Amino acid sequence: MPYLKTTWFGTFLYDDEKIIDKRLFPKEAEKIAERLHKIQKGEVLEEEKEFADYRPVVDETRLKNLGRMGIVKKLEVKGEDYGYDVSLLHEATLLLSRKKIGEQQADRSKRLGEAVEALDDVIKIINILLERLRGWYGYFSFGEVEDGKELIEKIKHLRIGTERVDEMEQENMANMAEILASLYSCREKLEDYVEEVVKKIAPNVAAITGPNIAARLISHAGGIEKLAMYPSGTIQLLGAEKALFRHIKEGTPPPKHGVIFQHEMINKAPRNKRGKIARLMATKISTAAKADAFTGNFIADDLKREMEKRYREIMEEG
Repeated sequence: MPYLKTTWFGTFLYDDEKIIDKRLFPKEAEKIAERLHKIQKGEVLEEEKEFADYRPVVDETRLKNLGRMGIVKKLEVKGEDYGYDVSLLHEATLLLSRKKIGEQQADRSKRLGEAVEALDDVIKIINILLERLRGWYGYFSFGEVEDGKELIEKIKHLRIGTERVDEMEQENMANMAEILASLYSCREKLEDYVEEVVKKIAPNVAAITGPNIAARLISHAGGIEKLAMYPSGTIQLLGAEKALFRHIKEGTPPPKHGVIFQHEMINKAPRNKRGKIARLMATKISTAAKADAFTGNFIADDLKREMEKRYREIMEEG
């Protein structure tokens, strides 16, 4: 029974005496990298499938359906013997490493998106619960308590009887206050996580917009690489998809900005200047995203200086 073994440059069928047959890979680094990547993912190559009729002995679990698992005799072949220079292996390995890093980045971006959505959900729940507790506590206090954490402390110290609150009511309010305190802690930890991750995968965009806005832009785009490929006009409107759809369908005024409206440069600017500032920021974000995705160079300081200079000029215009 013959053996089957795949090297970096081809698949070989052989026995104890000689090589019976072979399928060499194309002499292109990119195609070799593709095959090595499939092997790492546990996939069977087309070249390997061609030898299935021989039912060879294999020693890799991914090949078990092609033959039978067993001890495979060592294959004594070198790439140079078939015209495959070691420099080709080096180039293919580099391409493979870049592909794996890209996949890891894409996976991290998806996880970042989940964290951003979770953070938004937590904030919504906090606001609902806080509003409910404020209303309830208002029966026992004059004046509204604006700060949520202060409200939690006040509810904890409500005295039974003297403020028209009975034991069961106080217990339920205290339980809700405890949940609210837990949600505040959860929000802070999620914010820390989002900030840490976005600064790693998109340091330039995070420096331009702040981690919170950067995370939302990456989440809306589906990854830093996708964000980098977007034109600045698309980046400007990320997060305003519903308003854009209404504009197209119903003829409402078109949106001038999406997520980036959260930046104080835009939301604190006069209405008649917000569109121009949003375009400015979107252009810088586009450049920053390209640096994060493709070069790894930190250029945010220069971009911020340019953006702030142009921002001042816009604000001084009549």
